Formats: sequence, C-alpha cells, structure tokens
Amino acid sequence: MADKEKKETSTAKMVIIAVVLVIIILIYFNHLSNKSSIKRTDKVATELELLSDYDMLAEYPKTPRDVVKLHSRYFKMFYGEELTDDELVILNQQVRYLYASELLMMNDENSNLKALKKNIEKMKEEEYTYKSYELPEPSQIIYYTQEGVEMATLEVTITVDMEDSMGYMYVQYVLVKENDQWKILAWGDSQMGQ
Repeated sequence: MADKEKKETSTAKMVIIAVVLVIIILIYFNHLSNKSSIKRTDKVATELELLSDYDMLAEYPKTPRDVVKLHSRYFKMFYGEELTDDELVILNQQVRYLYASELLMMNDENSNLKALKKNIEKMKEEEYTYKSYELPEPSQIIYYTQEGVEMATLEVTITVDMEDSMGYMYVQYVLVKENDQWKILAWGDSQMGQ
C-alpha cells in the first residue's frame, strides 16, 4: 500500500509540476507576444506621418510609375483628408521634390500653396472627396525621347465620391528624366466620367 501511495503522490507531483511548467511557458510566450505587438504598434506610422517625413533624397522613386504613385498618395491626402495649414505646408513642400525644374520655375512655392488651397476648397464646395487611385500597369507607360530628353507619359484613374454617386477622373501625367530621376513635368485631367 505504501508503494502505491508513493506512486500516486509521485504521479500527482509530476502532473502538478508539468501543469506549472506549461502555465509558465504560456505566460512567457504571451508576454513576448504582447511585447512585440506593442513594438509593432509604436512603429506603425500614419500616412500623414509617412508622407511628411518621406526622405526624398534617400528614397526617391525609381520609375515614372513609382513617382506618380507617390504623387497620388500626396494628392489623396490633400483632397481626401482634413489637414491643418501647417500639415498642408509640409506636404506641399514634400510633393514639390517630385516636380521637374521647369514646373518649379513656373510655380513658386507660395503660388503653388495658394492654388492648392483654392483647389481643395473648390472640391469641398463641389462635394467631391478623393477616395482612391489606380495606376496603369508598367507595360502601359509610354516612354519616348523629345529633343534628346527622356520622357514618359501615363494615365491614372482617380475615384471620387460625389454628392450621391461615384465619379472617375482620368489624369494624364508627363514626366521627364532629370539627373537620372523621373520628375513630373505636367499633369491634367484627360476626361471625367460617371
């Protein structure tokens, strides 16, 4: 009988030790999971922060499509979000890094900012809200040379919320290669549909 009681006591101790070890391991892994989750949350920046802090010198887009994608992200922020004047100034300064020198000469920063504010107000008055954009496939970009200068053109489809419906704007971009970087020379609406 004593041997049987010893075995039962020994088995019970082993079960208790195993359960305690499992609990300790679960607590440890839960702690690690929460810790990495907190780190991920701290590192996730908002689109506004990402665009405000975008390092144009170190991370300048490589292709015309990438330049237009970044430009579209800025414009989605301009026309799809409520921004303070300070945020608008910072984003406008940032987006100007994407512009060709010819475009910058024709539009000084103050004039550019005034025109941007006016366009934002106009969209609000007309009750348009910029929702999303769709870029063409890389194969749909047209590359050409004009007077010895490399150029590219592509069209972006922008989805806007209008009063009671969705609308689409088709924006044509013209880019020029300056100092081995693609820069926006011009853009404009090519058509609008519903």
